[in-house]
Amino acid sequence: MVAEPVPLLSEQPPELPQRAGLGDRFHYFRGRSGRRYLFSKVEARDVPDFPDAVVITAEPAAGGRLSVRAAGLGSGNPFLPPTAGSALVFLVHLLATTTAQRLNLIEDLAADSSAMAA
Repeated sequence: MVAEPVPLLSEQPPELPQRAGLGDRFHYFRGRSGRRYLFSKVEARDVPDFPDAVVITAEPAAGGRLSVRAAGLGSGNPFLPPTAGSALVFLVHLLATTTAQRLNLIEDLAADSSAMAA
């Protein structure tokens, strides 16, 4: 057996914004605690405009969902722009108002590496 992290997938994009013509701009991600966190898609070039946000990078997965690849603070700007042809998506969470809340959120979204794969 090999331990592999289970990828964190978003829930289906919320229906209301889709019906309002906003497409799949919004995604919920559920942390290990069970809490849901709302993230908004942004362009890679706009990530530096959100220094007080939690930023995640994700890749498209089945059924309109997204699979998280990295999470961090916008102020650290550890996220590189995607290369040409990359499907990488950038999302920000703006509702955590303190550094402690943002760090707790990142920890809650951390992949659960306790799952075992054969």
